[in-house]
Amino acid sequence: MPRYSVPLQSPPGEMAREEIGKQAAFLSKSIANVSFEENGSMICFEASPEESEALKTAVAQLANRVARALRSLERKVIFSSPAPHTFSEAGWEGVHFLGTGQAALSGVPLKLFEYFNRVFAGFGTRWGAVPMRTPTLIPTTVLSRCDYFRSFPHNVTFAVHLREETKVIEDFRARHEKAADLDAKALEDMDRPEACLSPAVCYHLYHLHQNQTLPASGLVYGICGKCFRYESSNLSDLRRLWDFTMREVVFLGTRPYVLARREESIEMMSRFLSEHRLGGQIRTASDPFFVAPDAVSKTYFQLSSDSKFEVALDIGAGQNLAVGSHNYHSDFFGRAFRTEVEGSGAMHSVCWAFGLERWVYSFIVQHGADFRRWPDPVRNSPEFESGI
Repeated sequence: MPRYSVPLQSPPGEMAREEIGKQAAFLSKSIANVSFEENGSMICFEASPEESEALKTAVAQLANRVARALRSLERKVIFSSPAPHTFSEAGWEGVHFLGTGQAALSGVPLKLFEYFNRVFAGFGTRWGAVPMRTPTLIPTTVLSRCDYFRSFPHNVTFAVHLREETKVIEDFRARHEKAADLDAKALEDMDRPEACLSPAVCYHLYHLHQNQTLPASGLVYGICGKCFRYESSNLSDLRRLWDFTMREVVFLGTRPYVLARREESIEMMSRFLSEHRLGGQIRTASDPFFVAPDAVSKTYFQLSSDSKFEVALDIGAGQNLAVGSHNYHSDFFGRAFRTEVEGSGAMHSVCWAFGLERWVYSFIVQHGADFRRWPDPVRNSPEFESGI
């Protein structure tokens, strides 16, 4: 597709550029490869010629609005480790792309995935985390309570089925008897969704504890499951999948309790990055709110209140990749699900999350595919003790 450039009123700061990139992909299905040039004074993108003029206006408006709103913010970095001198693009044997944002792993990438899953699961043992396996589906009523349909409607993946009517099912079957794909009428045959594919595994825990009173000492869970977030043209290799795996340690309790656990988790992650010679930062960040009138104000609040710290690893060419986060939700989920802590009011929560496929990608980019040159904790792990 042709590439277009649009001048901006003033160069956005680093955090504003990040937010603009997240949101621009949802201005149109055809927009792709958004970047900044000339020290940020020009935003560039690819798009279909038919939409180019309208998108130039929309992209400029979005970029200028976000830049103005976030101009006074400076990113807070609470830990930093040096990036490697060279980055590797080799070692992707064993990564098999089977559809949009869908990857299968084998060989070295799979072993590395299993290593990170095991080690991150062990992080919760310090606090006696209760292991839990959560479902892939999540009720639409639960996502609604989590404010997901208002804040992240662009990411939702709906689970639907045909209407339970013989005529509808027979007509669908007949139309697709020899078809290579779903036809244009298929969506009309679907029933109203009552579930979605879960975008975050911790949501199941808040649902689990609705209308309950938790012990004053708090609760800790270790959970892992599949997550699904549609990200349009931002979907790209293992860095940004539609179907990915999330491992989390979740703390439920009073505000002092969960914030203390978050501080401890940040200390643990800092040591982990150093031990594994992974270059990157632990820094303030925000979630990818939808392009809406209140999106920028939400982003500003999240960035300025230190409610989200992301683990961002260097992947070369001046880029970084968020591979995990330490998120404080205040008492939002406690109020939404009417969950209290004994003697202390609404439950507060923190989730410590790891995107496992992103860890695989970042590790190989920084350390290459030859496991004999890897840091000792990985090279000597059970996953690699017998070699490749």
